[in-house]
Amino acid sequence: MNQSIIDYLHQNAVSKPNAVAFRFLSDTGHAVNELTCSELWHEAHAVAKFLTDIAEPGSRIMLFYPPGLSYIKAFYGCLIAGMIAVPLYPPKKNSKSTRIVKVAQSCQARIALTNESELSAIRACWQQHNTSGLELTFHTTDQISAEATEELPVPEVDPSLPAFLQYTSGSTGSPKGVIITHGNIIGNVEHLTATSHTSEKDVFVNWLPLFHDLGLITAILWPVYLGAPSTLMAPATFVRNPVTWLKAITDYKGTMCGAPNFAYDLCCSNIKASALDELDLSSWRVAYNAAEPVNAKTLENFTAKFSRCGFTGNRFYPGYGMAEATVFITGGSDVEKPYVLKVNKQSLAEHQVKPAGTAELHSSRLVSCGSAALPHDVRIVNPESHCESPEGVVGEIWFSGPSVSPGYWGLEELSGQTFGQKIVDHPSSTHRYLRTGDLGAMWQGELYVTGRMKDLIILNGVNYYPQDIEESAVNAHEAIRHGYNAAFSLAEGEGEKLVVVTELERKFFRSVEADVVINAIRKQVFDDHQVHVDRVVLLKPNVIPKTSSGKIQRNQTRILLASGEIKVLALSNDIAAQDVIPPQTSVEKVIHTIWCYALKRNAVSITDSFFDIGGDSILAMQISAEIEKAYSQLSFDMEQLLELATIKDIARYIELKILHQEANPEPILANSPGILKI
Repeated sequence: MNQSIIDYLHQNAVSKPNAVAFRFLSDTGHAVNELTCSELWHEAHAVAKFLTDIAEPGSRIMLFYPPGLSYIKAFYGCLIAGMIAVPLYPPKKNSKSTRIVKVAQSCQARIALTNESELSAIRACWQQHNTSGLELTFHTTDQISAEATEELPVPEVDPSLPAFLQYTSGSTGSPKGVIITHGNIIGNVEHLTATSHTSEKDVFVNWLPLFHDLGLITAILWPVYLGAPSTLMAPATFVRNPVTWLKAITDYKGTMCGAPNFAYDLCCSNIKASALDELDLSSWRVAYNAAEPVNAKTLENFTAKFSRCGFTGNRFYPGYGMAEATVFITGGSDVEKPYVLKVNKQSLAEHQVKPAGTAELHSSRLVSCGSAALPHDVRIVNPESHCESPEGVVGEIWFSGPSVSPGYWGLEELSGQTFGQKIVDHPSSTHRYLRTGDLGAMWQGELYVTGRMKDLIILNGVNYYPQDIEESAVNAHEAIRHGYNAAFSLAEGEGEKLVVVTELERKFFRSVEADVVINAIRKQVFDDHQVHVDRVVLLKPNVIPKTSSGKIQRNQTRILLASGEIKVLALSNDIAAQDVIPPQTSVEKVIHTIWCYALKRNAVSITDSFFDIGGDSILAMQISAEIEKAYSQLSFDMEQLLELATIKDIARYIELKILHQEANPEPILANSPGILKI
């Protein structure tokens, strides 16, 4: 009989009842909650029993939990009850996002689980945006007791049944629910285990979002399959103070710990040299790097900085994957240093991976993402002929095996275009492949990802469809031409940057200020997608290239912009600091210094809105941490920063707090690490 992840959950509860299954750390890195294997089994069972009393097997259950152990209990409770979990991050207070309504409509969910602390915000968001008439009942799980619950038998699970839906953005603005079956879960964790040689002796330490495929598989499901402990912290804890993650790896002797590429950059830039003496990373066996393009310079910088802490370059484990493959497609070696291939740029532009000479100037460096383990199979295929491409020739990455999802929930036509594809020149093969939409090449048995066939934008490990960004931009201001907008990403500095190029209606040339339009676009995109537009480019009409059928050519727009062949009306980074209101009080000056450094600007008006001038959620958490350090007598969290969007508002808040507490208004700046350097 095929075993499911529920069987492994039960086996752990029986064979090692008192062993820690999951541990959750506070903002300071101290353990605040633990679940033993036995406790996890019984408490997940309590949630399962609750669900079986109110819903039928196969019901979609939306999960809205902040990072923590309650989410893990609810997720496993859904699986034990035979329900289909739909993990989502709870919307913030006063959220303008319609995502939760769109997801509920997609999967026809009728029930949502959450905590008491999140209930009011989620219910308010639902009531504000639900215009469909769909009824969603909210239940909190805080008071569900394992002690009073009659235990259900260990269910026999059909591996073809859906376990959860992983929602990603859809190209039409509607989210797509990737169906992950019980068989997919086991297939993918077996695949991960085979390529990284993990066992129950490993120790997981991670901060990844638990509703996202990388965090859900590698921090919640994989450890249970192995019977290994998993230590977790909130993503905000890491972003605000990256050393907390490395200290946790030190304290708990972490061996399996990973993140997207940007996280390693953040560790390099935000952890002071003085903190390195407290770190011992010698236990860290596999440092997986996935969910966004892997940068060779990042691997070098991280290794150089943390080598004195016992970290060596062969610990890096670059990986490639996607939700449609559960999460993992290929990975590197757990004993050898990642292969970095220096390739000729011109050859790469011609879809050939040709190694460059050591002295060749016009070259790029590609990091190998390793290979797949049987029974999985990865191939490079010509996207037009569907024939396999020879070694060194760039084509579309195709993938087959037990990890591949059966398709998208309720989207049969799209599923048929993406899944179950056959390689034309392998007529006798029974393999059916997933079309990833990504470009890559095989070289000496290793996969090198070279780009995206799709126009998908990946920022900090999160996927965004350009059509969604463009729709938000169009709705931002009446001066913007409909149908003449392009959103794409550019590789700059330490990562990908989001660019929006838009044409203006001719009648508005003289009557509208460029900075008004630019700020409106940034605000609208952030409100809709919680992502910052790094650069806005305004153009005259009929400049953005289109195909003969009228489709926007985003890649061609990117090329023309980079070459200077497009005449630009205004660039966001060319907008001068007009009508800047300088800081006046001592508190305003401190916050102004923090903002300017974080936003890489020389001047900021105290009335500027944070998210209109370049702020994003990661910077918000970093700035919040710096303000807490500067005014250590005050409690100042992310929610407050989002609600107080200007320097002036934040300063008034702090000044009132200081007056109320009769505290010394002068901050302590001398020992403030991180982004604040005075």
